[in-house]
Amino acid sequence: PALPHSHTYYPLCYCTLILAIVFGNVLVCLAVLRERTLQTTTNYLVVSLAVADLLVAMLVMPWVVYLEVTGGVWNFSRACCDIFVTMDVMMCSASILNLCAISIDRYTAVVMPVQYQCGTGKKSCKRVSIMIGMVWMLAFAVSCPLLFGFNTTGDPSVCSISNPDFVIYSSVVSFYLPFVVTLLLYVRIYFVLRQRQRKRSLSRQGSHSISVKAHYTQQPRSKVEIQDSRLSHSRLQVKSPVQALSPKKKLLTPSDPQQYCSFCHQASISRVGTNGNELKEERRSSNQGLEVHQLSNGKTLTTLRLASQQPRTVQLRERKATQMLAIVLGTFVVCWLPFFMTHILNTHCQACHITPELYSATTWLGYVNSALNPIIYTTFNTEFRKAFLKILCC
Repeated sequence: PALPHSHTYYPLCYCTLILAIVFGNVLVCLAVLRERTLQTTTNYLVVSLAVADLLVAMLVMPWVVYLEVTGGVWNFSRACCDIFVTMDVMMCSASILNLCAISIDRYTAVVMPVQYQCGTGKKSCKRVSIMIGMVWMLAFAVSCPLLFGFNTTGDPSVCSISNPDFVIYSSVVSFYLPFVVTLLLYVRIYFVLRQRQRKRSLSRQGSHSISVKAHYTQQPRSKVEIQDSRLSHSRLQVKSPVQALSPKKKLLTPSDPQQYCSFCHQASISRVGTNGNELKEERRSSNQGLEVHQLSNGKTLTTLRLASQQPRTVQLRERKATQMLAIVLGTFVVCWLPFFMTHILNTHCQACHITPELYSATTWLGYVNSALNPIIYTTFNTEFRKAFLKILCC
């Protein structure tokens, strides 16, 4: 009865937030577990982040609601207080470390796509398992000193992190250091994507100018000649050294492989033998190098193989995934940075006069972040949105 009248509305709002966090993050976990299209290395790390948010809502936030209702008075044992603050630090550390692991995964996928694509199947599962295990081990290592009496306080009715050294240690290791690493990785990813975009635009301009020049220098020909020229461009055939080549066709200029590139990516090269001995048309990989085939008449056929390139759809999907996760990181920083600044000032700056209301507001702003991640996935990822709708409709 002695509490302010506004405190009667706070528990209802806080409990609603807890239900929203549980509902949204359970949807994220179910979507990845049920939809094979979402079962990627990055999304497994997203599930780990969702589990951290779920544990915050179920193991940490109910105690914070209790402290809000009682006005900050702790009526339980000191062991329960140590478990509560340990879980609070551990879940927050797991969240930012999961975001750091996601940024490392995105950096590998964007900057080193060949190595990233090679690590599929069992290698990918092993890699993501190691990353998730390291995230949770580091999160526990950051918070475990609180379980062994490192958080000493003289008042048994107060449950908070009172050790000034641990405040600096936990803030730097669990937030500031992973945030700096993650930010640098995303800045590097941004510059790589921007550089590739410039190269694509320059290549489009160069191909357009070449096509315009070819259009004006081409002589008019009949339909039969045009069809023959298209067929000649769609196959690349080098005769054996036994046969004499004309002086004009002895060497390929450096620009010739580039001219064949567009045809090779549109369709597979059909190989035709000499003297009536034909080879069947076959699909081939586009790895760079030369393919040498032995014909039945003893002659050899050498074909040029071009360097493999990522499909345009794969590049676009990787870029969208990186943009979405960058938004997740930005939202996390906006929600948690005020708390960590206030947390340090409240412990080490006696002249700052951090009010309990301001400290409580920054704390709950950080908890709101756990409810925002599923909303971001739904807004910026169509696959997650379809999976959520499928789950809800069932």
